[in-house]
Amino acid sequence: MTRAFGAYGAVLSDPSARRFTLAGLLARLPLSMTGLGIVLLISLTTGSFGRAGLVTACATLTAAVVLPWWGRRIDRIGQARVLVIAAVLAAVGLTGVTATVLLGMPLWLTCLAAVVSGLGATSAGSAVRARWTYLLREREPGQLNTAYSLEAVFDEVVFIVGPVLVTFLATAIHPAFALGVVVVLGLAGAIALAVQRGTEPPLAVPAVGHDRASARLSLRFLISVMLACAALGALFGGMEVVVVAFAREHDILPYAGAILMVWAAGSLIAGLVTGTIHWKVGPRRRFRVGAVLLAASVLPLLFVDHPVGVAGLLLLSGLAIAPTLISSVALTQSSVPASRLTEALGWTSMGMATGVALGAAVLGRVIDGWGARGGFMAMVGVALLLVASALAIRTPAKQLRAEPGTPAVVPDPIGAENLSR
Repeated sequence: MTRAFGAYGAVLSDPSARRFTLAGLLARLPLSMTGLGIVLLISLTTGSFGRAGLVTACATLTAAVVLPWWGRRIDRIGQARVLVIAAVLAAVGLTGVTATVLLGMPLWLTCLAAVVSGLGATSAGSAVRARWTYLLREREPGQLNTAYSLEAVFDEVVFIVGPVLVTFLATAIHPAFALGVVVVLGLAGAIALAVQRGTEPPLAVPAVGHDRASARLSLRFLISVMLACAALGALFGGMEVVVVAFAREHDILPYAGAILMVWAAGSLIAGLVTGTIHWKVGPRRRFRVGAVLLAASVLPLLFVDHPVGVAGLLLLSGLAIAPTLISSVALTQSSVPASRLTEALGWTSMGMATGVALGAAVLGRVIDGWGARGGFMAMVGVALLLVASALAIRTPAKQLRAEPGTPAVVPDPIGAENLSR
């Protein structure tokens, strides 16, 4: 066991890797705090959950649209400037949301501020994964899988710590203070990551001897993987709403967060284990298997009506989450040119974010009509959609690498000296 988990020690043996990983973790915390922070601010200040949901949707959907654009800007002008500009936009937008709510200004102004905050959606996760891809480009393939697994674990940490922190700050101090902390964390994380120029991948430059076609993204692949990520996001967003409805019906609403934390804990454990495995199969097959396992884990929820039983099933379901997410990133990384990697990850993030928003909205409507049981039935339909979309993924005809798991890297004619530009 010690030897297996030593894989994490190997990829983190480089001090620069530890630094950009921690900075990326800090920069990603707002992802799990912003939406809930807005809901707490508006609901506790005005008493309206409808207004809170509308404002949150404005921020979420805007973020989903701009993530690919930010990813392309990162690939073309570098991470540092983009991360800082986006963080400033998010800070201005969240400050505007706070001010308009506290001052009782019109709802459309709050929505406009939410759109501005969404325009500053962080690309820190994609930026960190791009750094890992570049840093480990000449090492053995298994180390890149370990690095992706580590990032998936940090994603789970973010979504365990973030909601608890923002809820505590909003209820114990003030919801405006909670959003202020979100602003500070986002700015601090973005700046901490931006100043680390030595590990920032070089700007996208066509490889010697390659034409422009070699740097194109396969539209067929991109659409298919975006749809699969959207279905995966719908599963996540829908499950959160169903669990809250289930807890409310069983009069244990304060424990809804604990049940969802069990789900995240299962994913965290699986993510840690996944990073120790040297895979012999490609990421597309792993993604398909993960989708099937996730779908299979949802079905038994139809037949369990006890909170402990539901929590136990969600723990098992969580074990399939991180491996599926890790394989989705590896699949994208192995199927696009290295010079377009951040942009491609932005598109998959857009699919995921859109799925989360639509899943929560649709499942909310279902629950209003048929309760939590109807919600669990709808979740089975979402899970089947995930399986179908995963099976429909087609990788580009011309593979970017012969060996599954080997980093895709376009040769860099600029030279190593430009890493610290």
